Amino acid sequence: MASYRYERDITPEDLALDKPRELTKAEARANWWHYHWYYVLAVVLAVLVVGYFVWSRVTEVEPDYTVAVIGSNDPDAVFLSDLKTTLESVADDVNGDGKVTVQVKSIWLSLDFEHQDVSTRQLMESSEDKLNSDFYLCESLLFLVDDPAALQQRYGCFRNKDGTDPQDGDIVNIDDFAVPLEETALSGVQDPNGALWYLARRAAEGVEEKTLTQADSLWEALQ
Repeated sequence: MASYRYERDITPEDLALDKPRELTKAEARANWWHYHWYYVLAVVLAVLVVGYFVWSRVTEVEPDYTVAVIGSNDPDAVFLSDLKTTLESVADDVNGDGKVTVQVKSIWLSLDFEHQDVSTRQLMESSEDKLNSDFYLCESLLFLVDDPAALQQRYGCFRNKDGTDPQDGDIVNIDDFAVPLEETALSGVQDPNGALWYLARRAAEGVEEKTLTQADSLWEALQ
């Protein structure tokens, strides 16, 4: 039996597939974008993320000193700003970037929080975690505190005026490790809430010698 092809007199040319129409440049670009736009978007986002990270690192200001202000009540914003201004007028440019920058870290920590309501306890526990992190990372070497005896008794965190660290069993005496703010170069900075503040140094354990020397220099400048 003759095949359908020969009965119909079909030529090889009849069996050839139609040649696709050549796309214009605009159509080719649109076609490529249709199948690849999400790859382009992913690359753009990656570049933006990397660029933001690099920009943040380049423009980040490294403080010469970090000073923690630990108050049994939330430290006043104006008081903190005045402290920063006065500290920067006394401190030295220890990182060599051409300007003096002091980071003032505010920590609201009332040590009797165990007897407070649930929300206050949670807030104070978060503040205590912040303080413990500061101790662990050796971020703040100078502290302004309004309850130095309680903090020293609880954490043993302040260095004595003679340069030694507190030892277990030591009797807490404020005069041994803290100086009233009114007796320092910060005496002109007044807390609107009337709190009495003291200046103290972090214990030396775990701190690099160079960092201690820099902190001691500021401590002496404030006396």
